[in-house]
Amino acid sequence: MTVITLSDTLSSHKRIWATLITNKDYLPGVLTLNYSLKKVNSAYPLVTLYTNQLDIDALNILHKNNILTLMIDPIKPNSDDIDLVDKRFIDTWSKLYFFKLTQFDRIVQLDSDMLIRKNLDELMTLDLNGNKFASTHACVCNPNKFDHYPKTWIRENCSFTDLSHPTHVAHANSGLSKCNSGILVINPSLDLFNQIQSKLNDTDAVNSYIFPDQDLLVDLFNNDWLALSHNYNCLKTFKNAHPNIWDLDHIKIIHYILSPKPWNVDRSYNDLTGTFHLWWDENDERISNIQ
Repeated sequence: MTVITLSDTLSSHKRIWATLITNKDYLPGVLTLNYSLKKVNSAYPLVTLYTNQLDIDALNILHKNNILTLMIDPIKPNSDDIDLVDKRFIDTWSKLYFFKLTQFDRIVQLDSDMLIRKNLDELMTLDLNGNKFASTHACVCNPNKFDHYPKTWIRENCSFTDLSHPTHVAHANSGLSKCNSGILVINPSLDLFNQIQSKLNDTDAVNSYIFPDQDLLVDLFNNDWLALSHNYNCLKTFKNAHPNIWDLDHIKIIHYILSPKPWNVDRSYNDLTGTFHLWWDENDERISNIQ
């Protein structure tokens, strides 16, 4: 089997989609993310960043599917005293590595539990207007009433609550001014990356983060980020939590946050969001095209 390497095929590419995979559990997500990007005729390749935690079988499957890969060193705080409130985010620090990849002019980071619905190549030339990055707001409604979420995470403080139409965009400083790092539009910069590394040394601050990478970005860069439409990162929960702005005619990305992921369950699963069938259909189509 021929292993596709970054140097072999990406030397002429300056703008890429990128996602992070640290274990094989997210492999179905990456495969379908890649398929959905190709299906909407994106002109740009997906590069999957991985750490040494990823087993060789998963890596070989990525290569077999012609998905470009790049190995990186894991990123984590320097202190051993960091205790994450939510252990499922243990690897998300490494998403901050995207800021370091200065061989690219533009990286659009996508979480691997996303499904692309419409072409979004315009993000590759989006003017950041001097901002450090672009992203979408975090939904702070806490519709599942998780006890460990901040007490300020209530519907009244959510940037999406007052939006009445799917095309409306919340300002960056609305609500609690939190971004959702499921999507990040980045012009990589060693200066920005060094600032991030320095912040990782602030043990008190890092210990206060519930959502590691995105809390660090908000803490470090405050309101210095450009707000994108929620349609670029439409959480599956929006269908019920924010029905006024849910419209498949406008949604470009559905983000399957929380558990279970669509690939962890079958069609007998009672999906209260009514979104899983969209991922299942796309995945079934991907598999049928392989055979």
